[in-house]
Amino acid sequence: MEGLELISFNIISNVGSAKSMVMESMQKSRLGDFESAEKLIEEANKYLLIGEKEHFKVITQEAKEKNVELTILFMHAEDQLMSTVTLRDIANEVLENYKMMYDLKKIIEGKCQ
Repeated sequence: MEGLELISFNIISNVGSAKSMVMESMQKSRLGDFESAEKLIEEANKYLLIGEKEHFKVITQEAKEKNVELTILFMHAEDQLMSTVTLRDIANEVLENYKMMYDLKKIIEGKCQ
């Protein structure tokens, strides 16, 4: 395996790991384990960066040579990359929302005692 096929699989592999971590971070957020959720997102960002660097190789090649033949596999890899970046952004918002909810819950519980 080489060229665009290898790049595609590198993107899919790394982004898949990132996506799993992002999903787990949202579960941790829901349970109030904010520190773990933040660490998972940080770790996911490392995998996303690898995927983005692989993707940039293709963009650079196209800019230089103008002869990149796109495949369904590469389009799938791009789709996975873009959707995981979006999911990561949503996970960050979910994390912040759960933090606010937990803070509000503490305030309410403190006033009810």
